[in-house]
Amino acid sequence: MFMNEHASREEHEHEHVEMVDAVEDAEHHEVAKERLKRKEFEIYIGGLDKDVVEDDLRKIFNQLGEVTEVKLLMNPQTKKNKGFAFLRFKTVEQAKRACIELKNPVVLS
Repeated sequence: MFMNEHASREEHEHEHVEMVDAVEDAEHHEVAKERLKRKEFEIYIGGLDKDVVEDDLRKIFNQLGEVTEVKLLMNPQTKKNKGFAFLRFKTVEQAKRACIELKNPVVLS
């Protein structure tokens, strides 16, 4: 009798672990899906002049749509940008429009 109770408890624990794993997998999948969806709103801008600042990018790209976020990567030693940025737009359509209309924008000359 003790063996059956022990085996039953182990089976229950195993089922619980599988259920928790399935929930965690589903949550991870949702997070990954949301991250991919947000990437659709984002564009990469490269070849930037080292003196470009976030406001310069916002002035130019806000003409094509609402820029909700600018990630201008900076060099901690020089305090200047690394020559590239990521811009996030309010809609996917605005991000696509920015890519099409500004293939080679001049931010600073």
